[in-house]
Amino acid sequence: MKFLCDANIGSTIARAMSGHGYDVERAIHVMPDAKDEILLAYAVAQQRVLVTCDSDFGELVFHKRLPPPPAIIYIRFEPDQVADIVPRLMPLLDFDALRDHMIVIGTENVRRRPFHRER
Repeated sequence: MKFLCDANIGSTIARAMSGHGYDVERAIHVMPDAKDEILLAYAVAQQRVLVTCDSDFGELVFHKRLPPPPAIIYIRFEPDQVADIVPRLMPLLDFDALRDHMIVIGTENVRRRPFHRER
């Protein structure tokens, strides 16, 4: 499975995902100054799950109806230590469970919102 970590996702999370055998690109290295719409289009073209702390991607996909990538993982909380995110994130990386959804990781729970893909 392939992932694109937004610029707001640090190296700790990207390294943890890579260490579990996932193909991970970081936006900060691939296209450091790209706007959200460009990153979203890149994730779609490369068939990469987008991992972000930016709620704007939900706006682009659900309200502006831009084409979604295979999935979006939106990390919506700021723990005391970035490493605290990793144990919450890793069990969610099953592609069949992610596909066609925005997964929101909050402080207390995880929510799944399906994309409305054009048929």
